[in-house]
Amino acid sequence: MSKRGRPRKGQGAVYERANSTILQVWYRDQKGDIQRESTGTSDRQEAERFLRDRLDARDEGRLPTVLSSKQMTFSQLADWFLERRSKPPFRSAGNHQQNLNAMKFLRPVFGTVALSDITAEAIEEYLAERLRCGRRVHTKRGLELRGTVKPATVHQEFRILSHMLNVAVKQKRLSDNPVGR
Repeated sequence: MSKRGRPRKGQGAVYERANSTILQVWYRDQKGDIQRESTGTSDRQEAERFLRDRLDARDEGRLPTVLSSKQMTFSQLADWFLERRSKPPFRSAGNHQQNLNAMKFLRPVFGTVALSDITAEAIEEYLAERLRCGRRVHTKRGLELRGTVKPATVHQEFRILSHMLNVAVKQKRLSDNPVGR
């Protein structure tokens, strides 16, 4: 027998847990440790596709990025970005203030969403909704909606979101930017 013991059986499999219709997968990561994940579907073909995608990501060296983007939320990325990449000396104090203002509108929409679940369609929907909604103005009587938001304001928020996601890709927290250029 070799030093490593008995040879391994397979690279991964799809299985069904007791009392659940959602299929699960197990596979070995780059270190050889077993990873278990839910596929989020009850269709066996989709689950097999999910497993193949994970194995391909492992073979290409992208698996840690895929797993970290599934675990990290937009709000956690925003906190990290505002603390480490938005303040001087990386950006001016004015840019930092613009980033803080943009987060007031981005966090309620994307805050609890995992980075891997942010899609181009969700971003387009946010931009359209933001253009439709009214401008918030603080008065003596409280918060009022007056007029509409200018397209330049929405574009600035889009630019900040795109920059944040590009930084996440460079930091290997996201496999690709859903904004795309």
